[in-house]
Amino acid sequence: MVSARIKKWSVGLSSLALLAGAPGAAIAADAAKAPKPAVTWAPAPQSIINPSKNTDLDAWESYRGKFTKKSVDQHLDDPILKGSIDVHAHYGPDSYDRQWDAFEIAKMMHERGMRGAVFKNHWSESAGLVWLIRKYAGVGDFEAWGGLALDSPEGGVNPNAVRYFAEVEGRYAKIVWMPTHDSEHEVKYLKENRPYVIVSKNGVLLPSVLEVLDLIAHYKLTLATGHVSPTEMLQIVAEAKKRGVDRIIITHPGLGPQFTDPTIDQLKTVTAQGAYAEIVASELIRPGAARDKAIQAIKTLGAAHCIIGTDSGLIGTPNHPDAMVMAARILREAGISESDLTLLFKTNAAKVLGLPVL
Repeated sequence: MVSARIKKWSVGLSSLALLAGAPGAAIAADAAKAPKPAVTWAPAPQSIINPSKNTDLDAWESYRGKFTKKSVDQHLDDPILKGSIDVHAHYGPDSYDRQWDAFEIAKMMHERGMRGAVFKNHWSESAGLVWLIRKYAGVGDFEAWGGLALDSPEGGVNPNAVRYFAEVEGRYAKIVWMPTHDSEHEVKYLKENRPYVIVSKNGVLLPSVLEVLDLIAHYKLTLATGHVSPTEMLQIVAEAKKRGVDRIIITHPGLGPQFTDPTIDQLKTVTAQGAYAEIVASELIRPGAARDKAIQAIKTLGAAHCIIGTDSGLIGTPNHPDAMVMAARILREAGISESDLTLLFKTNAAKVLGLPVL
């Protein structure tokens, strides 16, 4: 019986040996040697890249002491403020001087009729802070919302940071920014030698970026593209749409080459996919090329595809309500209609945050 099994086994091995020389086996061997299909993700141990020698410390170091001129509250008023939403409001306290703290900013906005704001810090999530604003700042029905920027203090492109942000008590999380001041694009453009956060490797998005996009879709948050390169911006928006993210902001694309600096055709591509191009007040307030470019972008893309945020908060800059009024006045002078101003300051902001349009 045993010898019969051995005989059967030997016959099987012989058959396999014959098959190895058959044409099918040769084809299989050739297929194994062929290049594998391109994958849609790039393995990377982590998104934070540390230089061998960190001489420039952190992004906020260069901002300390840089702005010394005090901000002045001009108490500007305008119909545009009633029901407007600032999707990009910086606040104090921070690692460098800010003009007013978050409670003071919320009170100013509320007193002047603004509907709400997303409070942004480059280095920390603000969902817990806005819970405190709503409870203790005495701002009535003012809608304070939280933001999270995926810079190095938050662990870079860190899915767990997004999970925590989304689940902070109150569920006031709204916008997740891809890396901003710590983005690979910004650090390399400035030629600084400090840690930076990557979103892609060898031209493809990191697995952690894909997971973050899935979490944004799951929690119904808003994606903001941050300070990534124009190519990465296009990749992120396309992938976000595939994964069910339907609320996307292109972060101040006209602010300069240090940030995302896309062409108008690239902006047409992403706004056609449903993203909103963010025009910030600081582009409009100062006369010059940035203002002209911002106005032309609104006219070319259409107000239905753009949104106004202040990006205000630095010492010496106008406070948020004043910045909104100044931006509106400049746009009126440039021929932007009242109906388009309503889209830019109110309707589109509500839509991109998933709020009812009032």
